[in-house]
Amino acid sequence: MSLLFIAILFAFTTGCTTGQPPAKIIMETGEFVVRLEPTRNLGSSSGLVGASHPVSLTTDQVRLLLASISARMKVGLLSSFLSTPGTPRLFDRADLDRLVPAIQEALANATPDETVVFLRTRNPQGPRAEVTSGTLSVHDEVLSVTLSNFRHPVRTAPADVGATDRLSDVRETLGYVRTSPWVSVGEQDFALFFDDPNYQMTLRSGSLLRYPERTLALAYQAYLAIHQDVRARLAEVEEALQQTPDGKPRVEAIADLKRRIAELERANRSPASRPLDPSPAISSPASISSMSQPLSSPEIQGSLLEVIKRLEARVAELERQAREQPVR
Repeated sequence: MSLLFIAILFAFTTGCTTGQPPAKIIMETGEFVVRLEPTRNLGSSSGLVGASHPVSLTTDQVRLLLASISARMKVGLLSSFLSTPGTPRLFDRADLDRLVPAIQEALANATPDETVVFLRTRNPQGPRAEVTSGTLSVHDEVLSVTLSNFRHPVRTAPADVGATDRLSDVRETLGYVRTSPWVSVGEQDFALFFDDPNYQMTLRSGSLLRYPERTLALAYQAYLAIHQDVRARLAEVEEALQQTPDGKPRVEAIADLKRRIAELERANRSPASRPLDPSPAISSPASISSMSQPLSSPEIQGSLLEVIKRLEARVAELERQAREQPVR
């Protein structure tokens, strides 16, 4: 039984590539993978076939397109297709610095029978890594971006998988995802967004069998045509990485949300009102006033976004309680 399990584990972690056309590696490090994969290797995950490759784009154009994509965990069916305040960018600046040149090269060298696959790994040396992966391809004037895994934790060593684990557990290893970045592993529920939904070519709607919220079909040529000064638009987009979607610096947004929470708690607090639900833990930065200087660290930016999301969740809960209180 154990020998059979080892054989199955080997097949999954190697991606069962025997007899399949080899991929072309564009970039492969411990944290990043970009390569050209024969589309038929992707199976049902490949989507459209007969891509319009090769495609010639400048690094600024590729960076603008990728920098304009956001992603977050879903919070209900209806809001799965609408970007909300605090939705983080799919890639931060450091990610874009590494991925953009490789993806540009991949698109420029792809054949119609190949798909660009990518993988971003965080903490690859730890016991568990965090993986973000997917595919890109161009079909006529449409850029198709599909995200398969979004900041999903996986085991870094196959030895962590025992004989009692399910095959789904075997797939949740870094080795498997590196081999097959187009395969979604584990239980994930996330959505992908583009800054200007007017350039999304397909209407996304909920489905129990498909995940349309994980794919963007973008009229990329039309989008680039209206932003001919790509660097100016790119500067605006990257400046937004330092701000919330409503244009406020994140530290100011946190202060505003805290004031709103205090107002709602005062409004809800009366002898006749029921006690408020316990507030979710909010680990705010040490001091709002002490963080007036520019914040550039991706880790700090990520923690601020998490604080904003928790504060927004608390505001929504307090507003709901205020609506439900009987009129006196």
